[in-house]
Amino acid sequence: MGNTISKELFTPVTLEDKQLFEDILNSCELYKDLAASEFSFQSFYCWGAYDNPLKCVIDEGIVIFYEHSFGNDNVFYAPLVKKPEYLVPVMMKIVTFCRKNGMKVHMERLTNNMAELARKHIDCRQCAVLESRRDFEYLYDPTELIKLEGKKFKNKRNFVHGFKERYQYEFVPYDNSMREELLDLVKVWGSTHDELDAQNEYKAIERSIDNVENLDLFCDVLKVDGKIIAFEIGYINPANVGVVLFEKANIDYRGSYQAICNFFTEKHFAGCKYVNRQEDLGIEGLRKAKMSYHPVGFAEKFIYTDKKDVIEEVHLLEEQEEQQS
Repeated sequence: MGNTISKELFTPVTLEDKQLFEDILNSCELYKDLAASEFSFQSFYCWGAYDNPLKCVIDEGIVIFYEHSFGNDNVFYAPLVKKPEYLVPVMMKIVTFCRKNGMKVHMERLTNNMAELARKHIDCRQCAVLESRRDFEYLYDPTELIKLEGKKFKNKRNFVHGFKERYQYEFVPYDNSMREELLDLVKVWGSTHDELDAQNEYKAIERSIDNVENLDLFCDVLKVDGKIIAFEIGYINPANVGVVLFEKANIDYRGSYQAICNFFTEKHFAGCKYVNRQEDLGIEGLRKAKMSYHPVGFAEKFIYTDKKDVIEEVHLLEEQEEQQS
């Protein structure tokens, strides 16, 4: 079925690919109720500012590969396919490609239903499906994030009310005149985080704000006394899930994170099925922060990988869980 995958067919993901991605997402039943963010073109393109995703367009859809990973540490994402019945055959094409090129089989970000199809229809004597908790994306009820009602949201509600009372603030749409000031805030945020992670996120945010209209993104800033102290960037996916791509705030302004989350959700995501605030990457502090907003569910993620790597992966995940407990 269709053409094979070869290295010569891989090309960089560009803005011109947006329609191709969206046509598949909007027409294939496999993505009809997709709460995960990774399959959206916005996510691929913005984060691709630093990790250089490559695409291979074949008859059945699109295969995504990460350029920095060519060799023994290759990483594929679950393929974007035009019909559900194409998923398993395309995954097998990826396996064949890896075997032919002496590469480890490793496909990430499979959703729960994709993982089930793989378990059911692929001979897993050499490969296995592995849960990836660190990649689970947190899903929230937008009404809860807006109203912050009840005992469980008391602290968040107090932060937002305190922010409103304490500061003379504006919550306004981003425009290009704010570019350098917004990026300066990203640099301040990055100064307290891992240098490489901060540099990578800076590149992704820079690409996002330079393509707000091209990517159908929402971007708003929170100002105090005319100074940008927080911003948020997001979009709504084809399944009517609001996705938060980036959220940064100056913590010197008490309640700034809680306020930007509340304001942005009310403005853009009030009518959405869920709000997806992405994964915690296995980082304890990030997990605690995301749990504090009381998720109503998760967009679960799975990895399809060579069995020789499964034990190592399981041990790594167990160690992370132990460190977080």
